[in-house]
Amino acid sequence: DATIWKPDSCQSCRCHGDIVICKPAVCRNPQCAFEKGEVLQIAANQCCPECVLRTPGSCHHEKKIHEHGTEWASSPCSVCSCNHGEVRCTPQPCPPLSCGHQELAFIPEGSCCPVCVGPGKPCSYEGHVFQDGEDWRLSRCAKCLCRNGVVQCFTAQCQPLFCNQDETVVRVPGKCCPQCSARSCSAAGQVYEHGEQWSENACTTCICDRGEVRCHKQACLPLRCGKGQSRARHHGQCCEECVSPAGSCSYDGVVRYQDEMWKGSACEFCMCDHGQVTCQTGECAKVECAQGEELIHLHGKCCPECISRNGYCVYEETGEFMSSNASEVKRIPEGEKWEDGPCKVCECRGAQVTCYEPSCPPCPVGTLALEAKGQCCPDCTSVHCHPDCLTCSQSPDHCDLCQDPTKLLQNGWCVHSCGLGFYQAGSLCLACQPQCSTCTSGLECSSCQPPLLMRHGQCVPTCGDGFYQDRHSCAVCHESCAGCWGPTEKHCLACRDPLHVLRDGGCESSCGKGFYNRQGTCSACDQSCDSCGPSSPRCLTCTEKTVLHDGKCMSECPGGYYADATGRCKVCHNSCASCSGPTASHCTACSPPKALRQGHCLPRCGEGFYSDHGVCKACHSSCLACMGPAPSHCTGCKKPEEGLQVEQLSGAGIPSGECLAQCRAHFYLESTGICEGQNLDFCQNLEVISAVCLGISSTEN
Repeated sequence: DATIWKPDSCQSCRCHGDIVICKPAVCRNPQCAFEKGEVLQIAANQCCPECVLRTPGSCHHEKKIHEHGTEWASSPCSVCSCNHGEVRCTPQPCPPLSCGHQELAFIPEGSCCPVCVGPGKPCSYEGHVFQDGEDWRLSRCAKCLCRNGVVQCFTAQCQPLFCNQDETVVRVPGKCCPQCSARSCSAAGQVYEHGEQWSENACTTCICDRGEVRCHKQACLPLRCGKGQSRARHHGQCCEECVSPAGSCSYDGVVRYQDEMWKGSACEFCMCDHGQVTCQTGECAKVECAQGEELIHLHGKCCPECISRNGYCVYEETGEFMSSNASEVKRIPEGEKWEDGPCKVCECRGAQVTCYEPSCPPCPVGTLALEAKGQCCPDCTSVHCHPDCLTCSQSPDHCDLCQDPTKLLQNGWCVHSCGLGFYQAGSLCLACQPQCSTCTSGLECSSCQPPLLMRHGQCVPTCGDGFYQDRHSCAVCHESCAGCWGPTEKHCLACRDPLHVLRDGGCESSCGKGFYNRQGTCSACDQSCDSCGPSSPRCLTCTEKTVLHDGKCMSECPGGYYADATGRCKVCHNSCASCSGPTASHCTACSPPKALRQGHCLPRCGEGFYSDHGVCKACHSSCLACMGPAPSHCTGCKKPEEGLQVEQLSGAGIPSGECLAQCRAHFYLESTGICEGQNLDFCQNLEVISAVCLGISSTEN
């Protein structure tokens, strides 16, 4: 991403995400001082000119200027050079030629360099004479060869095509054989092939990528212009630039701005200067090619460039006497020709191998075509053909032409209609491709050999993305589906738009209530949830009379949690075992040994209260402290003058009883506040003494 490179000197490409956008180079005005003798010069293998001082001895040739010491190709067969202002043209140097025994060097018509030809008789063809061993093209897909006075013509042989799932068969202009190509695109009424690039406008460039139109919109950076400058958008450019107020020019109906430079022709560069257009011819700098390169002139370029001549073809040759799956892969230099067997001629041209097979004339009526060893075309021998045959070959029963002109020829038999696995081409029944069960042409099947499936005229092992299997063929999915099991928008298995999600077989913008997005597919939330997600089954909201805890809905919060106003379980204060709110005063239960009193968990209940199963409850009103609610459960008295009449000891060994204003008989109030008891004799003596004392006091009175 963001990598920039130049596939050639006049083109710049950039990777945007995962698509490549290429644009022609825009040359900046180098602002040469032409009045001081500077000229525009195009450096070796460059596109844009630079300013250099004019060197003496440059040459003018065919409306171009060449620097002293430079070389260029003037025509297909001559190389010119500039030497101190003088142009010298010489024949193009040819690679060394080594001809075999009895072969001769010969320069074919329209060629620059000689080739080896045989010593046999020449051939005459359509007013031209060709030497023995010389070949020539009839068309792009047919050629002829002179063999000792006999013209043998060949047609290009096309191999069966097995295209990938996302490819279709196309005929490419200028190519002999059909090719596999990714799906084309349709945009604004135009059809674009895979890899083809176009501009929607100055800012948006689009490319066809396997049937999908992908566009990149150029973003313009903020622009601040200097004092006196103004904003303007140059011709063909997306973003505005700061331009000088010195004046604009009009050239071929296009507004140009001060110091702007553009190409008038391949070698002519025009500039706008204070409202005036001036054009200068660029001068070609000296180019020195490295070993293995050759100097060629590319169409649309001003100056020649060095191009590697190390082109080659990769060719897989299957041996005639090898096992069926054995083959040999060869690297063949560009331009080389060879014979692949006695009747097949191949050549490497434009890094592509094309093989030609002989086109033999039919035998005369009443003769049999018999194969002759060492010959490409059969010998014609007089024989009685089958009554159905007008002419025959291989055997009397193998027809080449039918006696009945209404019949069709299929594998040497004259038939009324083509059989299974054949299609009609004129008066012939030709075999379908091996993968076809039936077909309408040599390129497209109409049904396939099991277990292959029919898709857009091609037989494929699986339907692939965007298609579903309908019996023995592949039908296209609804436009919203990337994969599907049926034709409608509710039959999707995956969505074409990466922002959409799959719900109940349809592609939606969101999953909606009660569902969550599970890797592009909507899955139902847990039954307890009102809603969940967006990308997990955890509950977000719950139905009535349930609360939300840890992504699940339940009838009540677990211990240590409480339900807030929104129905969500929140953790209690750390002093509470359970609670009704967040603070320490919201406890509803405590962990032992603490006890609950007025919403707080306390280590002790305090005066006037006792702990009953962890809850602080009030003592009887007479008790300061107690073990239970009854008056007899006091362990201390609220009024200091009252005494605790102990009735029993608690499990903890603490005395408890009732608080009395006066201790019962035989008990007295001890300083501890407890009614203590004495032995009976002592008490009786006290009663006598008290009675005597009381009597004494009464007599004294």
